[in-house]
Amino acid sequence: MSQLYTTSDFLRLPINYDHLVNSSLDVKEDSTLIINNINQELLDRYINDALKKNVKQIITSTNSKTEDNKILKFKNYEEIFNLVLENIYKDYRKLNYYGITGTNGKTTTGYYLKQLIGESCLFVGTIDQENDFSFTNETHLTTPKLFNLLKLLRLKNKKYSSIVLEVSSHALEQERLPNIEFEVSGFTNLSQDHLDYHQNMENYFLAKSKLFKKGISKKMVYVDSNYGRQLIQLSTIPSMSIGIENQNDVIFDPDQPLGKLKFKLLENDYICHTNLKGPRAIENFLLAFTMAYFSEKIEINDLIQLSKNIQNPIGRYQKIESDKYEIIVDFAHTPEAIKEVINYAKSKKNKVKVVFGAGGNRDKSKRKYMGKSAALADEIIVSNDNPRNEDPYQIANDILEGVPLNKNVQVILDRAEAINTAVSNLQENEILLILGKGHEKSQEIENEMFSFDDVQVAYDALQVKQ
Repeated sequence: MSQLYTTSDFLRLPINYDHLVNSSLDVKEDSTLIINNINQELLDRYINDALKKNVKQIITSTNSKTEDNKILKFKNYEEIFNLVLENIYKDYRKLNYYGITGTNGKTTTGYYLKQLIGESCLFVGTIDQENDFSFTNETHLTTPKLFNLLKLLRLKNKKYSSIVLEVSSHALEQERLPNIEFEVSGFTNLSQDHLDYHQNMENYFLAKSKLFKKGISKKMVYVDSNYGRQLIQLSTIPSMSIGIENQNDVIFDPDQPLGKLKFKLLENDYICHTNLKGPRAIENFLLAFTMAYFSEKIEINDLIQLSKNIQNPIGRYQKIESDKYEIIVDFAHTPEAIKEVINYAKSKKNKVKVVFGAGGNRDKSKRKYMGKSAALADEIIVSNDNPRNEDPYQIANDILEGVPLNKNVQVILDRAEAINTAVSNLQENEILLILGKGHEKSQEIENEMFSFDDVQVAYDALQVKQ
């Protein structure tokens, strides 16, 4: 039987925290691997993989049955792991954390909130141009596990006071963020997505609701909706609501111009001058604004001043610059988001054209509903999104199930060709929406990553047209 190590033994270990890893995928010869899994067979598979890579040492739990002099087994593994986290980034628990969950609008809301809080705030989510997770070979997730988040903070070598996190339903279900409590968490909305993982909407909702439990978040702000009201019934933490009814804590007119927002917050009237654009921009902005206000860390007059310079994140209702033609790139990839962005575009132009697709190896049940939403446009081109290792023709057929037979629709699977075709045929009185990929700079086809940027492809096509 292997020796069991204690906390005292751990404190004497000469660990190089710059070479500490939490996945066998990241092991190099000078690495220390800290790892555990309730599945003993899986744990030992990871450990043996690390041993083959000549790992320096492995810190694990008594779940492992593998014997080797490089393996240090701790009965109090969770306590040891928490000590490791503190050593990776000292006092990480004392940072101000803000969490945002929901189906659509998480990125935009988080991006707004980061700008309101300022330079001392780090935003981590779908758009991570500022954040380099290349230190790990693990799949990059919307919400990283806590080990990788703290390693990112360590490598950035900058002092932060606040962290804004997009919190996915997967992260909540898998408890990726233990040991931290959010100052304020926000809920945007809920519509069909990720049912390949959650199986049904009830499970999806219950996963989201975990963010708003006592001990996970101190306070919550939610956009009023059926799901928002259900959420408040499950939660016992202080809350504020945003909506159009008199009973809401923040009241706004959804039909007002975006540049000059008027709203009532706890019976007081305010005006914010903003650069906002896109569907639900008012809701997303007010959610971020109210979260910052409810945290009691920023004065409301300062928030109003800061609002003047807020910008949309890239790939979120992003206009391709042109004096004559209107082309918009947007990340909308759920039935609800597609419907909203088309309706918003229709309020600007009489005729709307759409290029979009659906991701492979993801929730197949939503594809026909994506097609149904896209049918709100006047012309449709169904193309590839990230087909991954699914048959692109089958994905397109799944989408077409929701598109009425009388619609003007083409299937052009080559996405560059689809965008070029749409741009070349665009008239000055029309608007073209290129949906689904937004900020993404690559396309995944048959398990290979190819460089691809909707914004650049559309811009190049526009230069040829002009």
